[in-house]
Amino acid sequence: LEIVQDIIARPVEPIPYKRYVQIYKAAAKRYGFAEDWYVLAAVGKAESNHGEDMGPSSAGAMGPMQFLPSTWEQYGVDGNGDGEANIMDPEDAIPAAANYLEFGGAPEDWYAALYTYNHAGWYVREVLGIAESYRRQAGDEGVKPYV
Repeated sequence: LEIVQDIIARPVEPIPYKRYVQIYKAAAKRYGFAEDWYVLAAVGKAESNHGEDMGPSSAGAMGPMQFLPSTWEQYGVDGNGDGEANIMDPEDAIPAAANYLEFGGAPEDWYAALYTYNHAGWYVREVLGIAESYRRQAGDEGVKPYV
């Protein structure tokens, strides 16, 4: 894993939701929770509505997964192999979020992983609710319910 030296926050062109789904699935697989990609997608929905609100937030979080620069320094990754880990690029930010969730306990403990991502019980419940709605929309009975 490459350590991020400088915070790169270069705007990128918006990408379609379908591409977000591809990135969520690939990143979840890469970080060991392929069947639970719904949770990663739910984080993206809760944080930026899949790139619609790139920030910065009042706390200074930015990008499609709303990373604080200090967290990005530790968990940011060059997900698309272009030589830079761009906090604003979904192809970097989504794998970084998967990396951070794995660090937090995913997939064994989704509550802990999501609480690491945002230290609020309401946030964890909101994300798990969104993940459950995505799982149901997909008709995926192979994955246990999130709520």
